[in-house]
Amino acid sequence: MQVNSISRWISTIMLATAVFACNEPEGFKLPEDPLDAGREFVRAVLDGNFEKANLYLLEDQEDIELFGRYQAYMKKQPQKEKLQLKSASIIINKVENQNDSVSIISFSNSHSMKPMDLKVVKSDKTWKVDFSYTFSGNLPLE
Repeated sequence: MQVNSISRWISTIMLATAVFACNEPEGFKLPEDPLDAGREFVRAVLDGNFEKANLYLLEDQEDIELFGRYQAYMKKQPQKEKLQLKSASIIINKVENQNDSVSIISFSNSHSMKPMDLKVVKSDKTWKVDFSYTFSGNLPLE
C-alpha cells in the first residue's frame, strides 16, 4: 500500500515537472545576474526565438509594444539575414553597474558590428531587459 502511494506521488511530481517545462522555451533559465539576462536575451533575439526573449523582457507596456513591433520587423527580414544573425556571436564591450538593480551592457554582434546598449533591471527578484532603453536611452539624468 505504501509503495502504491509513493508511485502515485512520483507520477504526480513527474507530471507537474512536464507541465511546467512546457511553459518555458527550451534552454530558458532564470538569469543569475544582469550580464546573464542580457546575454540570454540577445542570443534569443539573434536566434529568432522571440518566445524565449520575451521571458527576459521587462513586463512594461512600452517594452511589450516596442518588442512586438521589433518582432514584426524581424519576421519580414530575408531568410539570409536571419541565418546570418543566428550564426553571429555576441561581443560584450562593457558592463556598467549603475547600482545594485540597474546595469547597462554595451554589446555588438559579429554580423553587424553595430554597438548597442541594453539596460537590465532587477524586477521581482530577477533580472529583466528594459528594451525601450535601447531606443530611447531612458536613464534618469543625474
